[in-house]
Amino acid sequence: MQATKERALTRSLAIATLGFATACGTGEVSGKNGDTTGSPQAGGATAGSTAATSGGAMPGGGATPTGGVTSASNGGSGGTGAPAGGAGSASAGSSSSGAASSACKSDSMTPTPLRRLTKFEYTNTVKNLLNVDPSPASALPEDEVTGGFDNNAGVLTVSSLHVEKYTLVSEALAKSAVQNLSALTACDAVATGEDACALAFAKSFGRRAFRRPTTAQDEQMLMAAYSAGKTGGSYSEGIEVMIRAALQSPDFLYRLETTTPSDANAKLVPLSQFELATRLSYLIWAAGPDDSLLDAAAQGKLATREQVATLARSMLNDPKARSAIADFYTQWAGTTRLGITTKDTNLFPSFSADMRAAMAREVPALIDYVLWSGGDHKFSTLLTAPVAFVSGPLAALYGVQAPAASGTTPQMVTVPAAQGRAGILTQASVLAVQAHPDQTSPVLRGKFVRSMLLCSAPPPPPPDVNISVPAVDPNSTARERFSAHLTAGTSCNGCHQLMDPIGFAFENFDAMGQYRQTDGGKTIDASGEVVGATGTLAGPFNGARELATKLADSDQARNCLATQWFRYAAGRSEADADACSLSTLQSAFGATGGDLVELMVAITQTDSFWYRSPIVK
Repeated sequence: MQATKERALTRSLAIATLGFATACGTGEVSGKNGDTTGSPQAGGATAGSTAATSGGAMPGGGATPTGGVTSASNGGSGGTGAPAGGAGSASAGSSSSGAASSACKSDSMTPTPLRRLTKFEYTNTVKNLLNVDPSPASALPEDEVTGGFDNNAGVLTVSSLHVEKYTLVSEALAKSAVQNLSALTACDAVATGEDACALAFAKSFGRRAFRRPTTAQDEQMLMAAYSAGKTGGSYSEGIEVMIRAALQSPDFLYRLETTTPSDANAKLVPLSQFELATRLSYLIWAAGPDDSLLDAAAQGKLATREQVATLARSMLNDPKARSAIADFYTQWAGTTRLGITTKDTNLFPSFSADMRAAMAREVPALIDYVLWSGGDHKFSTLLTAPVAFVSGPLAALYGVQAPAASGTTPQMVTVPAAQGRAGILTQASVLAVQAHPDQTSPVLRGKFVRSMLLCSAPPPPPPDVNISVPAVDPNSTARERFSAHLTAGTSCNGCHQLMDPIGFAFENFDAMGQYRQTDGGKTIDASGEVVGATGTLAGPFNGARELATKLADSDQARNCLATQWFRYAAGRSEADADACSLSTLQSAFGATGGDLVELMVAITQTDSFWYRSPIVK
């Protein structure tokens, strides 16, 4: 009977999820606690037209972010955290925190689609929230990648499969959490009373789960779930069902920003301090704010940009920041695709599951070194450091002696100078994903540099163009085969001249990232150029190291990384209204000489971080 009752509750929560999804399909979450607006969308939760937003309708239409359980009750307790000095004021704790563009003030904000937690964020959040093994979250559907990142709010849809998995995952996590009830809640249920302890847990756990103080409506919902679990069951079962309900709530699954502003006509709506705490926490930890950060918000300690900059630097020193920041760089470098990267084992017999796993550890290890464990934090070091981080079979690929007893922990080694390797661009993992199973690809490698390091992605090929990869010829080089693009008609040449001459710089590294001097029995020509470039990028180069040096000295490349971080932090592409925020961010990054740690702090000093657009009703 009890199991049937709990299953009925779970079913009602799932139905509510679809109801919330449908209501938000063409409308927006209103600024009133516990209220949602918007007309139902034809086709149900999985159909997508116009995304619900936390600051206005998504321009141009888009996928519908759906899901959640109970009605949205994003109570904005704690007041609004308007930054001192007004819009555009950057009074951070040091000269490197964004003050360079203090004269630039935004007069509007780009509407941001409602942001669902990504699978990565969900996993980190429940791990910190419940102190349990988060592996059940691996059953959640993979997030769609657009623009190189999987956290673009416009495509973070919720399908009926998501709803089913959220239900099952929440059940597994809650069951695991209550196995150690004393660690979950310090309340003495015998001395205090079970219901009183449950209410105290609803308030404390609810605050962390919903990332703000709980409202009476929140507590009513959580206690109803507790009662459903306890009736005919036990106190522990009641807490378990309460956790399940919280993890299926839209207040948990979405990063809601709906606090009613003091000025109903404001074009720039300042976030509440709890909303700022949430943005800060997901930026640096890819997880919800902990009690310390929530306490800071409750005490008004996120009221100025200087305070937030100080908090950001402190959070960056927390171990939780390392995996979160590495997530950006692995997506930016494309190495998240290693799991689906294959090689012809007849041509590359050493490419194995162990090799792929060792490659996957490279970028996080490099980021850890540059940002925390010995590097100088600099963008130039990221691009030019002549080091590799090897584990397992990777040492042999790099032609270096395997460090003693390295196991699966990457060890830093200096790569042979003759190989001409330079930083992240010549890591085997990056080179392997930007290549074909049987040969290198100047096109993919050149496109990667254009798109992710120069922010000038070539347009897609016309639909009538043959894009098949040239067949491997043992008597020709990849440069000879792919150069056909440059001598073909303008429909090919126009785009390929933007990519191929860059990609040729990496020809000394085969499809697995291993150094080579010949291809097709001929000495490799790794010369190239960035067509149309100006400044330090202009002129010819020979090999990946010279290209990396040019990129490291380039304002365009440095500004592009800042732009990529903006896109990742905002969960969307930039628009005209973001001009001041981008200028602030890029100027601050340049003023620090390309300090990657201070780049993170500078994000928190932008108008786009502090404000949202008004909600459209």
